Amino acid sequence: MTSPISVDIWRLSLGDLRNYASALRWCLSESEKKRADRFVFERDRTRFIACRAILRGIIAQSLNIGPADVVFAYGNKGKPFLERHALFFNLSHSNNEACIALSAGAALGIDVEQIRSPTRNRWMDLAQRFFSVAEVQALSDMPERLQSDAFFACWTRKEAYLKLHGLGLSLPLDQFSVNVDPDSPAELHSSEWCPDDLSRSALYDLPTSPGYRSAIAIAATASVTINDACISGIESFPFFERV
Repeated sequence: MTSPISVDIWRLSLGDLRNYASALRWCLSESEKKRADRFVFERDRTRFIACRAILRGIIAQSLNIGPADVVFAYGNKGKPFLERHALFFNLSHSNNEACIALSAGAALGIDVEQIRSPTRNRWMDLAQRFFSVAEVQALSDMPERLQSDAFFACWTRKEAYLKLHGLGLSLPLDQFSVNVDPDSPAELHSSEWCPDDLSRSALYDLPTSPGYRSAIAIAATASVTINDACISGIESFPFFERV
């Protein structure tokens, strides 16, 4: 029998954490500090620092090391990973919401998006540009009141799947399909790029703050336990002793 997989999800309020960015900078690597300094807008710079520092802290706590001692390697498309440890993680943020996923059992990808409400035509234009034929049809058939939620349910599920494989948007979004219904469980319906994923990976929707959608893709079909922790301030992170 396949062992169950445990995944820890950390949900962060960036509105609270941004104020601590300068204090958290110490644990970043030199390359991360240079990357932070390249951001034109302070909001983007402080968001990057806070998210990367918290990611380091969560990983460090699992490995029983200091946040500054976490060493990242990077895949061809820039996805960070740990070379020396069998610990999988991924991070996503949108506006004031960030999500970090961590598992010792399986590779994963996570996405969170703020739900915005342009016109129905805007959603359909974007869907026809990026989504598969099946997804476009399903979105078109949805009641108009569910259009924006359905669009972001589809988008986060697709983005999580791409991030599982470390592909970013290099794989055309119409090469695979997920279910669009925001009230139905997330599911991978087809993948022209990797048909085997239908039997060896899984999608899940995640709880979020109001006005957001989030999903996670996991390279496992065993029983998955998702442990959700909503974090609102730096005081919730005792492993940052220098803050």
